[in-house]
Amino acid sequence: MTALPVPNKHKANLTDGMSPSVHISFVVTIVANLMAFGGVKDNVQRFGLTVRQWRIVSMIAHLGPMTLSELSNTVHHEKSTLSRAAKDLEKRGLLCKLPNKRHKSSPLIWFTKEGQDLYNEIEPIFNEQADKFTTILDEDEKQQLCRLLDKLKNHAEDVRAFEGWEMG
Repeated sequence: MTALPVPNKHKANLTDGMSPSVHISFVVTIVANLMAFGGVKDNVQRFGLTVRQWRIVSMIAHLGPMTLSELSNTVHHEKSTLSRAAKDLEKRGLLCKLPNKRHKSSPLIWFTKEGQDLYNEIEPIFNEQADKFTTILDEDEKQQLCRLLDKLKNHAEDVRAFEGWEMG
C-alpha cells in the first residue's frame, strides 16, 4: 500500500473552506462532544456514567419511564447501543424494568431509588457545567440558539424520514 503525497499547505482551521452547511455539521458535533457531561473525565470518574448512560438517565428524568425504542427514537442512537448502556445501569442498580401495558415485550425503563438519588446529585452539577459552557452568550443569544437548534433538529429528522435514512 502506497501513501498519497502530503499536500504542501495545511489549513489553519478545520472548517476553513467548508460550506456553511458542512461547517454547521462539524461544529455542532464538536460542541456536543465538548459539552457532554459524560465527556468530562472528572464526571465519568466521579459518577461512573458514560455519555450514553447519562443521556438515558437524564431523558428518563425529564420524560418519565420509556421503552428502549422510545429512547432510541428520541436521541437517535442505535437501540443496541442504548440497550447495552441501560443494562449496565440496571446491573448497577440505578434502573429497573417496569411492565408496559401497551406492549408486553417492551418494558419501560425507570429509576430505582439509587438511580433517582444519583440523578438528583448530578443534575445541579450538570446545570452548572452547561451554564459555564454558555456564559459567552447573553440570554437573547441563548434563546435564539435554542430556537435555531430545535429548527435544525426538526428539519434533520424530517429529511431523514423523507429520505428513508436509517441511523448508523
